[in-house]
Amino acid sequence: MNLGFAKVVDRVGGGLIARLIGWGDRLAETVRPPPAVTAVHRVLIVKFWGLGNWALLRPIVRDLRDRYPDAHLTIATLAGNEALVRDLADELVLVRARRSVQTVQDLTRAVARLRRRPPDLALDFEQFARAGALLARLGGARQRIGFRTGEGGRDGLYTVTVPFRDNAHASRSFRDLAEAGGLAPAPYVPGGLESNEAGRREVEALVGAAPYVVLHPGSGDNFTGRRWSAAGFAAVGRAARACGRRVLVTGGRAERELATRVAASVGDGARSIADRLSLRGLVALLERADAVASNDTGPVHIASQVGTPVLAFFGPNTPVLYGPLSAGSRAFYRELPCSPCITVANYRSSRCRIHTCMAAIPTGEATGAMTRLLRAKDRTFAESAQQ
Repeated sequence: MNLGFAKVVDRVGGGLIARLIGWGDRLAETVRPPPAVTAVHRVLIVKFWGLGNWALLRPIVRDLRDRYPDAHLTIATLAGNEALVRDLADELVLVRARRSVQTVQDLTRAVARLRRRPPDLALDFEQFARAGALLARLGGARQRIGFRTGEGGRDGLYTVTVPFRDNAHASRSFRDLAEAGGLAPAPYVPGGLESNEAGRREVEALVGAAPYVVLHPGSGDNFTGRRWSAAGFAAVGRAARACGRRVLVTGGRAERELATRVAASVGDGARSIADRLSLRGLVALLERADAVASNDTGPVHIASQVGTPVLAFFGPNTPVLYGPLSAGSRAFYRELPCSPCITVANYRSSRCRIHTCMAAIPTGEATGAMTRLLRAKDRTFAESAQQ
């Protein structure tokens, strides 16, 4: 399904349905207040879009499992996220997103499935979309917690709302929401993600054992204005080659041409592996990399969670919310007056046509950062070998 179309359907159709249900709930509650939830036996966690968001959520979901060790935990997400969440849940509700008819069918079945044994607690980690709130409400969840948007229709579907902070990392807001659901207050701690044997075998078969860095010049299907230049990525790749690393260029199916072009511009020692790895293979690839250079998209957060240093490029979005968290990482951002232009308030969409914010990132800063990072890693390795 086209992501822009999905956002319109969620905003218009979902907004109307949400308002009607929310008004009905308010009226019903004035007549008969709902009983308190005294025990949590079934927990629903909802987050449809965003591999990067799921990478950030993994340690929080693990903490929720510890908080409710005897509860049956269900995760509702897009089918493409399955590899990142399967080990976290007792039950998965997977929604296909390629065709609208499939999406509607899967959501309808999900509602019926949840209503057979309704959750006592539902945590909806969607920042703006109404689909998660509607699923939790129509699925019969008794306590429903989600992010406050100020929009009556969506907010009215929750029993509790928390703010999504605009001055702190998104991981902090995710933790806030989980704490409203029962977690003890604590700092967010990255981690909770590691490769598995199947993923490591996939990487070994594809790329061998020599050290490498990963370039990710694409940005998925949500606003290509988040992309730094192909020439800039190629220059960063050449800096990595000068430090003795191979360069592997990743991307999705629609980004194969871009990845091939960047690899060719890097020259000898560079290779495109776009659309060649499964999600579990991507986790293993990023875990083993000496460094990752990526636009503001999923690999930034996957690499951060497995402890790999990241050079991340921001413009339409701000690293205050989504910067890399691993040691040695750096975010490049010029903070122009028009940035950020994709926010929770506008469905993370932008009509900008000239991407000045990305063009303003100097190539020399990025190549220098890559060189320093790899040389520091080489020094650390040499010192440890001498001990």
